[in-house]
Amino acid sequence: MTTAKLMANRKAFYQLLARLYEKELSPKFIQQLAHLTYPTAEQNPQMQAGYQQLKAYFAQQPLAEMADDLASDYAKTFLGAGETKGNAAFPYESVYTSDEKLVLQAAWENVTKIYRANGLVMATEMADIKEDHIAMELKFMAHLCDVAEPDLAQQTTFLNEHLLNWTPQFLEDVQTYSRTNFYQGVALLTAGFLAEDAKILATLQRPTATTQSFKLTNAAFDQLLAKWQQRYHVYAPTFTTNRNAKQQPMVRFGAVTQLADIVYDRQSDFSAKEIYYPIMQTLFYFNENNVTESTLDDDKDFLIFMHPCDINALKRTDTIFMHNGAPDSYYQRLREKVKIVMMICTESYENCFCVSMQTNQTDHYNLALEFKTDHVVMAVKDPLFLSDFKHQPTTDFVPTFITKNKGQAHLPKIQNQAQAQLAGHLDYWQTFNDRCISCGGCNTVCPTCTCFDTTDIIYDETSLDGERRRVWSSCMLDSFTMTAGGNRVRKTPGDNMRFKTMHKVYDYKQRFSTENMCVGCGRCTQQCPKDISFLDTINGFHDAFNQAKNETVVK
Repeated sequence: MTTAKLMANRKAFYQLLARLYEKELSPKFIQQLAHLTYPTAEQNPQMQAGYQQLKAYFAQQPLAEMADDLASDYAKTFLGAGETKGNAAFPYESVYTSDEKLVLQAAWENVTKIYRANGLVMATEMADIKEDHIAMELKFMAHLCDVAEPDLAQQTTFLNEHLLNWTPQFLEDVQTYSRTNFYQGVALLTAGFLAEDAKILATLQRPTATTQSFKLTNAAFDQLLAKWQQRYHVYAPTFTTNRNAKQQPMVRFGAVTQLADIVYDRQSDFSAKEIYYPIMQTLFYFNENNVTESTLDDDKDFLIFMHPCDINALKRTDTIFMHNGAPDSYYQRLREKVKIVMMICTESYENCFCVSMQTNQTDHYNLALEFKTDHVVMAVKDPLFLSDFKHQPTTDFVPTFITKNKGQAHLPKIQNQAQAQLAGHLDYWQTFNDRCISCGGCNTVCPTCTCFDTTDIIYDETSLDGERRRVWSSCMLDSFTMTAGGNRVRKTPGDNMRFKTMHKVYDYKQRFSTENMCVGCGRCTQQCPKDISFLDTINGFHDAFNQAKNETVVK
């Protein structure tokens, strides 16, 4: 597809979404929508679900009644008509980004300036809505797609800093407050399209001249690894002498020197995080008079072979340590050394549910590869590595991603603080008291767990010389919330399971307005000596929460 055609398609879809949110739908427009043939979108679960919701609505509702039905739902969902104050999805960025939850706040002022800088002003017939209304922001994106020389950087900035900054919560509210499949489907379509468009923009701005693919024999790949070892510490999943909970040879990230060292056809027992977030890390040294910061004496960077779920996990760890207040310098100095080789998953492993968590694919890598029987194919995205493939034959390899797991996670939809309180007090959590033994093994192998303790080590009891260390810890341990005097904030394994689960599928997303923390790698299930499946835990939480909502008035 040409760039011009792609821009035209993007413009048309933005315009369609804008019209759906701008005002009530006319009978003529509803008839047009009802007779459309809706496409499939198997690579985008949200858009696929959105199309299914629309088809379901048009199949179940008599056409003659649709105009009144949708007008009523529009007024209820977006205007709060007939609802208690606040029980609506008010379609303004200011409402979702200001402390006051009011219109005409900083976001409105900001987008108004952006429109004016592009020579745009509100049409007089739209005077009843404001510049930061979702329809206006969608129209602006359509406008940016329609100019003679589209400014992709401006499109990316506006999409990320405005639409994607507030619509995730707004669209969840649409699904909560709408009573029709139609507007619930529109919300899913919008969420899926905006996420997909962000990827499209990232791809369009990627330097295509440096994205090339190559085919290497296994021997040539071993030679490449030997060359890389001169510049990098090369890590990949590899067998160790230990055995895991199922008495299989344990797979852990370690140094590799040849293709035969790399385990790529099963999930590793441990994640890659211990490379860039060590189990034990010295922060500083001290004596009676001085404190000296620890330093890194190794100049080599890290080249890590990782599956897509682990790459997405790295992004979440970055958020915790680098975008959660002041950056953590001890993490940052190791993170900056990381280069990534993405290993394609050709099949879903036993405990994976990455598709449900939308972590089955990524474009955050320097190189990507797929292992074949007698050769390797590699896509080189980072021009830094192109010279390593000078004499290798090119190929048409393009990374692909799995789209289906054996298991599917059903995530609870918690819409407000009252529902969060309800979720935190379910009897369901105490069912883990007799099952979980509080060993903390799940946290140890989880690629997104980041909790730690700090401890001071005194070298000699006769001196004050020592060092302060950061050491991994676990929220599942009995002692994790223990304070001076022996009190524990969370007193049972069930309390700890509630804390961990809600953090993975609610709290993190609520705080950072991005994705869920869990990436669906399934390692915690594989590690658990009591065979507690985290996928089953999430789904059990979903069911128990929905049942409690039905039994309790929580709006």
